[in-house]
Amino acid sequence: MKEAFLQYVWRNRLFRDEGVRTTSGEPLRIVFPGYPNSDAGPDFRQAVVQIGGITWAGDVEIHLRSSDWYRHRHQSDAKYRSVILHVVYEHDTEVERQPNECYPTLELCGRVPEEIFRRCDELVGSPELLACRSKIEVCDPLTVQAFVSTMAMERLLRKQGWVLDTVRQCQGDWREALYRLLVVSFGFKTNGDAFELLARSLPYRILSRHLDSALQVNALLFGQAGMLGDSLGDAYYSKLKYEYDFLQYKYALQPIGTERWNLLRLRPSNFPCLRIAQLAALLIRNKDLLDTLLHSSDLDVLRRCFAVTADIYWRTHYHFGRETVPHGIALGASTADSLFINTVVPFLFAHYKFSGADEKLESVMMVWDRLPFEDNRLTRVCVGTPIPRTSALDSQAMMELLGQYCKKKRCMECTVGDRIIQRRGPVKDPV
Repeated sequence: MKEAFLQYVWRNRLFRDEGVRTTSGEPLRIVFPGYPNSDAGPDFRQAVVQIGGITWAGDVEIHLRSSDWYRHRHQSDAKYRSVILHVVYEHDTEVERQPNECYPTLELCGRVPEEIFRRCDELVGSPELLACRSKIEVCDPLTVQAFVSTMAMERLLRKQGWVLDTVRQCQGDWREALYRLLVVSFGFKTNGDAFELLARSLPYRILSRHLDSALQVNALLFGQAGMLGDSLGDAYYSKLKYEYDFLQYKYALQPIGTERWNLLRLRPSNFPCLRIAQLAALLIRNKDLLDTLLHSSDLDVLRRCFAVTADIYWRTHYHFGRETVPHGIALGASTADSLFINTVVPFLFAHYKFSGADEKLESVMMVWDRLPFEDNRLTRVCVGTPIPRTSALDSQAMMELLGQYCKKKRCMECTVGDRIIQRRGPVKDPV
């Protein structure tokens, strides 16, 4: 048993409270269990209880055993002086508030129904990632849809923190932050770190001065990526190197090392050179991308902004100096959709929240709702469940659920898990 389970039991009052008394024998009535506290200090704030006919308002601390109070050194922490009730599963010692006065204690041993223990253990102890798969039918379709919306919003709020952290790193410059986030996204998982180093080594305030010259933009990006350090004899390469050598000296730039780039197990369409060339085309076409995005979060407008094609050189190259058969060089629709889902929508959401434009938040979420469902290893876990699979909003909700709740066994904090444990709905226990 863990304290999280006892906190769940207390929060939802899943114990028999008829004739309940403190360990010292005083009648106890729980008026309000309090609000869960995620900060340092007692587990629940602003609780209201009646002890021996006197009403108390204050905090509640939860422990498996009374002696945990001393083991956690609460006796020397001033934040715990406001505790009005100590709730434990097993009372093994008195806890003194001051000499000759002990904290009122409620012992839950024998008061929590056995089926609550069992159902919780079945979920938290399941080896399956989606532990509630066989019981998720407890939720009706409307509840499932509301749950999906909640998970999607939680994902946006979590990603909002990632965006705001980047804005702080950029000293409040939203254009620099958008540029950095987009560059990182072009690397996806395999080369995300390398693209981030590229963005940090080449600030947007420098690159933006050269957006009228495709040659200089490409030279700066490829040069800072460490890809213009040789003399290959290739005409296009030589042009880029000539431009970069001048710009590197002008801005005192230091390129990142070529060892940062990972080419293993990559499809040719994801090779770094092609991705950098597509990134250059995107920045050249949208010289003030922030204003463009803020002007309209309509998906059709976004798709036109991201419908770019790399320099014609890359039509027959994946690397400098090595010619190949002709291949596509446009930024693919699925790649653009991934950028919208993982970067553009969270960025716009964070910007609107930051600027107080809450009326625009729904339209941003609707971009997710119009984008196709992401079929990947994680979302396939939910195949065969009532969770809808119609849009990116659904897949993002699934990934939030599986990544932030299921993997961490936070079943007691999940709407579905809570309903199963409390047997709210048509859930049948196994015989």
